[in-house]
Amino acid sequence: MVVAMIVACEVGFWVLIALGLLSRYVLHRRRLSNVFLYATPLLEVILLVVAVVDLRGGATAGSRHGIAALYIGTTAVFGHRAIRWVDQRVGYHFLGGPLPWRPPRRGPERVRYEVVEFARAVAAMAIAGALLGVLILITGDADRTEALRGFFGVLGGFTLICLVIGVYGVCEAFGKPPKDKPAPRRLREPGPVERTPVG
Repeated sequence: MVVAMIVACEVGFWVLIALGLLSRYVLHRRRLSNVFLYATPLLEVILLVVAVVDLRGGATAGSRHGIAALYIGTTAVFGHRAIRWVDQRVGYHFLGGPLPWRPPRRGPERVRYEVVEFARAVAAMAIAGALLGVLILITGDADRTEALRGFFGVLGGFTLICLVIGVYGVCEAFGKPPKDKPAPRRLREPGPVERTPVG
């Protein structure tokens, strides 16, 4: 049941995005678009409830519960960025809008970008770890939650991979710059108040 819900939530996430963008750009119904796009976090809540019910019903925790926690953590931190990524490209390719925002390639701006991205990855893993702890406490049975305790190592592995990617990006920031080209007009990166594409 948990595995099926993970798949359903992932499919539902992109379906809601598609419906939101369709409402916004084709039907020109901004309020309806907001309803679809702001509904995406509800999928995380549903998945968490399903995982809790499964464990409270006597199921032995497995990798499926750990993956559910990892999915919720990454979606909570990076979900709005995925929506914005799709939104910018739909606006560019179908409505003649400006080129989508792209991360800086060189200099201190690239370093700052990599640091912020790594901090987001750490936050996602921290949320996933907290959810694992909650599931362990709710189950209250050390034998049935052994797999969940082992999943903390998986979260640490993901964090290490993100660190390596970040270090590589920082090194690349001070590499040989490409030949100068006219900079196309792009969207600027939204600030903290502009994280959603429907504002």
